[in-house]
Amino acid sequence: MTRIGYGEKVFVMRIFLTVLIIIFSLQSLIKAEDISEFEIEGMSIGDSLLDYYSQSEINDALTNASYYKNKKFVEIFLSYEKIEFDNLQVAFQTKDKFYKIEKIMMTKDFSNQIEKCKEYKEKFIKNSSKFLNLTDRMDEDSTALADPTGNSFKYISTYFYPLGGFFNFTCSDYGKEMFDKHGWRDSFAASVGSQKMLEYLQSDEAY
Repeated sequence: MTRIGYGEKVFVMRIFLTVLIIIFSLQSLIKAEDISEFEIEGMSIGDSLLDYYSQSEINDALTNASYYKNKKFVEIFLSYEKIEFDNLQVAFQTKDKFYKIEKIMMTKDFSNQIEKCKEYKEKFIKNSSKFLNLTDRMDEDSTALADPTGNSFKYISTYFYPLGGFFNFTCSDYGKEMFDKHGWRDSFAASVGSQKMLEYLQSDEAY
């Protein structure tokens, strides 16, 4: 009989608690008919970010924003106080003054622990599988397009929602150049996005 050590028990318990957070965050995933019905921390795709953050808070976040290649969309980092995840990121169209949410992402730091991140991702998906039963899983391991040096990698599992939009679970392994330039660290990310965001990310305009 295999014995489970204390550290592994703690890790499994953290996975369980994380899944509980997602269960309550992604409400009615099985019954929902549209990607905009899903919620993460009370926010949904298509909502105005102004419903949750002030103009001043958004302006402050925009000073350290991450823009895609043609700057049609921008992604900002927002204050987020949860035990399991470290950051909340939201993407919207740069010229949209209503800040309509096109993507919501939660991230967890795995600095210099990419193999542990991959293990975490698989357990996370396994324990969330009943919320992802509407579509098939697609896996892709590739270099990170945002890093022109080719020294950063992404390990991505994607679920494309039948009526438009997507769910993404990613482990990012960033090279030294991206850390020095942007401060980007190895991390796990769970995200939900609109069909508009999906089509943009799949185009040549984003990267």
